[in-house]
Amino acid sequence: MTYMHKVLLIEDDEFTRFMMREIISGLGVEVEIASNGDEGCKLLEKQPGEFGLVLMDLHMPVMSGIDATLKIRNEVQDPPSKVPIIAVTADVTYHNSSRVAELGMNGFTPKPVSPGTLLSLIDQYCAA
Repeated sequence: MTYMHKVLLIEDDEFTRFMMREIISGLGVEVEIASNGDEGCKLLEKQPGEFGLVLMDLHMPVMSGIDATLKIRNEVQDPPSKVPIIAVTADVTYHNSSRVAELGMNGFTPKPVSPGTLLSLIDQYCAA
């Protein structure tokens, strides 16, 4: 499979970032990392159209994933305002498709994320 877009991983936990980056890059997909929602929004603004998928932690310092998603959907110019955003969270409150859709997200995946789940998401959103 050929991938034409990068993945933006927005995650504050260093170990989770490391593990997910290793899995994603091992699939042959370029991945950029932001450690909070504010950094993620800035990367999207700087590189519009580069990302096929945003994997968004919800609970982070500086700017939460919820606030970052709202900013991306409402303030950032197109094309990044339409980028698929998947909530990546251990918080069972958000393990609900309707709940994350209300926040402007395209879906969710519970932590810890399996390599198979990541591959499925990347195939769905980043493939050429």
